[in-house]
Amino acid sequence: MILIGCVIGAFYFSGFFDNISNPLNPNSGTLTPTRNIIGTWKTTFPTEFTIATDYEDFVTLKDVGTENRTMTWTITATDDENVVYVNVEFAVTSRELPTGSGYISDISPMMLTGIVNGTQLTLTKDDQGPIDQIGSVGVFTFTSTQMQGTWHDHWEGVWSQNVYTATNGLKLMKQ
Repeated sequence: MILIGCVIGAFYFSGFFDNISNPLNPNSGTLTPTRNIIGTWKTTFPTEFTIATDYEDFVTLKDVGTENRTMTWTITATDDENVVYVNVEFAVTSRELPTGSGYISDISPMMLTGIVNGTQLTLTKDDQGPIDQIGSVGVFTFTSTQMQGTWHDHWEGVWSQNVYTATNGLKLMKQ
């Protein structure tokens, strides 16, 4: 019994068992997508986005207004089953924003990269020139026909800006 324990211990510490949990991609830690999300997704009603800037003091982000958006996402596959491209188009249906807020309107369309892990989609955006993206743009969970999550587009340039929804406030339906 002691000999068997020693042999198993030697295999364990040598890394022999490391590839057993996911032999196709042992270092990824990423789950295979559980549903096909390739296609077009749309909001069924306008969603409220809160706008925050640090334009007033260049230090503290402060909520300065809101806008309602309808969104259409076109999700396309890449060579990696865990990475997708997401073309985000939106229309602003209403905006409440005071003059002098420092808000620079987001651009539609915008191209994002999505990382798919099981039933979770994390959207990311690359830095754009002097604009540094802070964190992911959003994290969403999905089924075959529905997606919901929190949009959180926070960036820094001369000043900072954050456009975000309530937790799980953005809901899309597959078309």
